[in-house]
Amino acid sequence: MTMLRGMRVLLVAQHFAPEVTAGRFRVEPFARELAARGHEVTVVCPVPNHPSGVVEPGYRGRPIVRSRGDGVRIRHVWVRASAEKSLKGRLGLYASFGAAALLAGSIRRRQDVVLASSPPLSVGLAGMLLAERHRAPFVFDVRDPWPGAAVRLGELGPGRLLDTLSALERTLYARARTTVTVNDAFARHISEVDSAAHVEVIPNGTTRDWVDAGRTVSREPGQGFVLGYAGNLGLAQNIEVAIDAIAELAGTGALEARMLVVGDGPRRAEVEAYAEDRAPGLVEFHGLMSPREAAAVLARRTDALLVSERQDWTVSSKLYDYAALARPMVAAVRGEMATLVEREGIGLVTPADDPAGIREAIERLASNPELGSELGTRGLAFAERNLREAGARRMADVVERAGRGAGG
Repeated sequence: MTMLRGMRVLLVAQHFAPEVTAGRFRVEPFARELAARGHEVTVVCPVPNHPSGVVEPGYRGRPIVRSRGDGVRIRHVWVRASAEKSLKGRLGLYASFGAAALLAGSIRRRQDVVLASSPPLSVGLAGMLLAERHRAPFVFDVRDPWPGAAVRLGELGPGRLLDTLSALERTLYARARTTVTVNDAFARHISEVDSAAHVEVIPNGTTRDWVDAGRTVSREPGQGFVLGYAGNLGLAQNIEVAIDAIAELAGTGALEARMLVVGDGPRRAEVEAYAEDRAPGLVEFHGLMSPREAAAVLARRTDALLVSERQDWTVSSKLYDYAALARPMVAAVRGEMATLVEREGIGLVTPADDPAGIREAIERLASNPELGSELGTRGLAFAERNLREAGARRMADVVERAGRGAGG
C-alpha cells in the first residue's frame, strides 16, 4: 500500500536494540519496514538494561540517549533499572519507563500514528496517552496478554492490582484502532475482553540468517546426542525438566545425551546450580549471543532443540527460529503451541513439566535419525513460510491503514 505522503510514526517498546530479546526482534522489523516505505519513524525505548538490570555503559547519566539506525530515530530514555528480579522490581522498571516514554514522546512534534508493543501494559498505557496527546490513531501490538500471563504463571493473584490491570487491558483494546497479536489463542482472548476490538494476527517469525544457517551449516561430528536450548532463562521456560531428562538418561547408561544452553535471564544462576547438582558435566551454558552466532552454534552442535513453556496459550518466538535450523523439536508444551507443532509436523510433543516425556522423545530421535531429518525438513519449510519480513510488511499495512483513517 502506498501512502499519499510519508507519515510520522511513534513506536513505543520496552525492548529494542542493542538488547537481545524476543520483544526487540519482533518490533525492530516493523520499524525498519515503515522507514523503508518513507515514513519518519521514532522509537522510544528504555536504556539497555536487560537481562542484568544494570544499564549498559554509554547509556548512563543522561535522561535521553539519541541514536539512529536503518533510517529509524531511536530515543533511549532513563528507567529505574534494578538487578532485583522480583515482581516489585519489574513493576518499578515498567512504571518508570511508562512515565519517561510519555514525557519523551510528548515533546515530539505531532505524530500521525502511535504504535505500542506490549507487555508490559505500561507501554500500552503510554502509547494510548501519546496517541491522545498527538490526536493520532493508536495501534496496539500484544505479544503476550497481560495481566493474564502473570496470573497463569502464579505471579499475580486476586486483588486490587489485578483489578486495576484488567481494567487497563480493557481500556487499551477499546481505544486501539487495531490490536495486533501473535496467535489465534491471544486473538480469542482479546475478543472475549472486548467484543468490539478489531484484532489482527501477525505471528512471530524467523529471519533469513536462521534459514541460511539451517540450509548451510552441518552438524559437526561429536559424541552423543545433544539437545539445544536458546532463549530466556525465566519462570515460564522451566528447562529444569529437560535437565532432569538428561540426568535420567545418564543414570540408565543407555544413551549418551547432553544439553547445550544459550541465553540468559533472571533464573540463570538457579538453572546452572540445578544442572550442576542433577547432571554434573552434562549441561553446557553460554551467555547471550547475536542471533547469527546463536543460529550457527545450534546448527553445528545440536541434534534436536527444546521448546519448554509452562503457559498453555503462548507460541514462543523461538519456535520459528528453531524450525529454520532444520532440527527436530522436543516440545514440552501444551495448548496452542502443541497444536501448532503437531499440525505442522515439526517436532515431538511431550507433556509439559514431564522429564520422562522429554527423555522418551530424545531416545526416539536418537534411535531414528530418519524421523529427525523428516521433522527438520518440514520445520525448515514452515520457517520459510513465516519470515519476519513478511510480518513486518503486514504490520506496516496496518499502521498505514490507521494513518489513513480506514478503520484499521
